[in-house]
Amino acid sequence: MKLEDIMIKRVSHAKFNEKEVDVEFLIQLLESAVYAPNHKMREPWRFIILDSLGKIQFLKDYLESIPKEDRESTQTLLNKLFIAPIILVMVMKKEPNIRDEKEDLLAMGALTQNFLLLLTSYGISSFWKTPNYIDDDLFKTTLRLSTDEIVTGMIMIGYPLVKLNPKTRKQARSKTSIYRSNDL
Repeated sequence: MKLEDIMIKRVSHAKFNEKEVDVEFLIQLLESAVYAPNHKMREPWRFIILDSLGKIQFLKDYLESIPKEDRESTQTLLNKLFIAPIILVMVMKKEPNIRDEKEDLLAMGALTQNFLLLLTSYGISSFWKTPNYIDDDLFKTTLRLSTDEIVTGMIMIGYPLVKLNPKTRKQARSKTSIYRSNDL
């Protein structure tokens, strides 16, 4: 399949079947995805994989760390994401220089898109999520992040329960202008 076809075929899935996803295969895909452009070759990324046992342990640890009165509503929010067989957490270090941090965030986006396209090419579904709670200090502490790290996104991964068709996009041409000199 051509890259253009994979790009158009990729859709976000929130419902997965029970088929197990091989963690080692996901790591192999990450080995290719890291060839994303990144400023000064800083390679700002780090990954945390929550498989079936990891998800259970994380949820237990995180829910125990928050106030009792917030546990039920927090569990409801987390369950929307944690229904996926595997969760991949994308992590990067904060940068004191805002320009470098912007470059790193863009690199994380490029790497994430590489990974999503690779998943699609192998028939594995995904959903890239950035819920508000990824910025919560207790959430980051439970993931064992250092204080200078941030979560740039979480990817739900699994085999699709149903086949989804991509939504049409506005043509790039309709959002493109060409800047030209009057002297030409």
